[in-house]
Amino acid sequence: MITVFLCDDDSETVEKYSKLIKQIADKYQIEISLSAFYSGESLVFHLSDNSCLPDIIYLDILMENLDGMEVARKLRDLGCKAEIIFLSTSEEYVFDAFDVHPLHYLRKYETSNEKFEEIFLRAVKLSSVTTSDKFIYTTISGRKVIPLKDISHFVIWKGVITVHYGKGEKFEYWSTLKELSKQLQGKGFVRMHRSYIVNLQYISEFRRREVILKTGKIIPIGVTYEENAKKAFRNYVELNSTFF
Repeated sequence: MITVFLCDDDSETVEKYSKLIKQIADKYQIEISLSAFYSGESLVFHLSDNSCLPDIIYLDILMENLDGMEVARKLRDLGCKAEIIFLSTSEEYVFDAFDVHPLHYLRKYETSNEKFEEIFLRAVKLSSVTTSDKFIYTTISGRKVIPLKDISHFVIWKGVITVHYGKGEKFEYWSTLKELSKQLQGKGFVRMHRSYIVNLQYISEFRRREVILKTGKIIPIGVTYEENAKKAFRNYVELNSTFF
C-alpha cells in the first residue's frame, strides 16, 4: 500500500490530479491510499503526530497563509521523509525547492500526463524501498506508521499487541502473533519469549533467562527460544561489525 497525500487549496486542481493519480495506479495495479488536504495548515496538523504516514506528497506552492515551501520545511523538520512533488503554476520557486529535497517540480496544467505518470512511478519505486523499513498497521481509526529502527520490542498478550518505540512511547492494537511475525520476517527482530519479540539492534546484554535492552528494559527469555535468540544476535553482530 502506497499512501499518497495531495495538498492544494484549489478544489478543481485536487479533483483533476486525484483522478489522474488513481488512473495511473489502476493502470499499473498499484494499491494506494489517497487523501486530499485543502490547506498547508491542515496537512501539517495531520502529520504533527505521525510524520511517517505518507509515502508521496503532491504539494502546491502558492497557497494562502502557509505556502507549500514553508509546509515542506515544517514536514522535513518533523522528520517526514516522503517523496515530495511540487505542483505549481510558477517556476519562481524551483531553486528554493532544493532545500527540502523534493523528487520533482511540476508545472500545473503544463505537464503532460505521460510526464506526470513517469514521475509518479518513480516516486512509487522509491517509496517501495523505504516502506520496507516501516512498521505499518491499520485500524478503524486509520493507519499508523513507525520506522522499524525506532521500535525496541513488541509485547503480545491475549490478542493485544503493544508496540514499544521512541522514548518510552507505546501503543496497542489487536492482531495475531502469526500476522506480526510475518510482517517482521527478515527485518532484524527475534522472538525471545511467547509474549516478547525484540529488535536485535536494541539488545545490550544477555543474562541468564533474560536480556537487557539499551532502553534499560529487562525482557525474559523463554527456554525454547534462548538458543535461537542468541544465534540471531551473534549473526546480527557479525553482519554489522566494522573491521579496520
